Amino acid sequence: MATEFPHAKHNMTAVAPSKNVQKRRKANPQIEERQNVYWDLRGRYQEEYDKRLDSLPHHGRGSTKASEIFRAATKLYYDFWNNGMVNNTSGALNYLLYAGVFQTQNDQDFAVIHPYTIGSRIYLNEMGLRFTMERMLDRTIAFLLSNVDLENSKNDVDYLDFSQQSEMNNLDRCTVRNIHFLQMKETEAEVVTVAASEGATDATLTRTHTSKAQDSKKKKKGKKKRVPSAKNLVNIMN
Repeated sequence: MATEFPHAKHNMTAVAPSKNVQKRRKANPQIEERQNVYWDLRGRYQEEYDKRLDSLPHHGRGSTKASEIFRAATKLYYDFWNNGMVNNTSGALNYLLYAGVFQTQNDQDFAVIHPYTIGSRIYLNEMGLRFTMERMLDRTIAFLLSNVDLENSKNDVDYLDFSQQSEMNNLDRCTVRNIHFLQMKETEAEVVTVAASEGATDATLTRTHTSKAQDSKKKKKGKKKRVPSAKNLVNIMN
């Protein structure tokens, strides 16, 4: 069976950055395997998240400041879960800083996410980033709920205007992730091979040991049993 890479030609489509693809929902179809994350419809503010996601336009910026803030946060979140952070999403993150979700660039969550948005760091399935992205979305929704005036504030800004120059383009990021994936698969295969080899060695030793024991029994069978004397029996019993 051919290796199915995370980023292959048949499963990649070029999409305009202004298209709000995050409106798509791709929860794990195996309900019992779903995690407590927005992606699997189990986020902390899931009902609020769903309502706001439905209200986003299919293309372009939000009509209010609140909707643009939410649009930026969900674009970041979508790129993480669906694409493995291979796109330049620095504009979305920088806009959240500008809007006040993050107070400074030294904010821990901002500092963790930022390198991935510009390609100076490649996402290779670090669990820490998963928790950070979930917290980023929690913080965004909590911020909007506590700043209700943003719901009626007209928006004249597009988060894409806050984008930085990417240090590595999306195709190169895909290549790095594919190579990492292949290395992981090769390592897994080596572990399985070693485990199977060790199992075979143990089985061989066991069979050899059993064979020798059987040979020993056969040799004993051919020998005449010596009946111990009464004196020896007494000694054995004592």
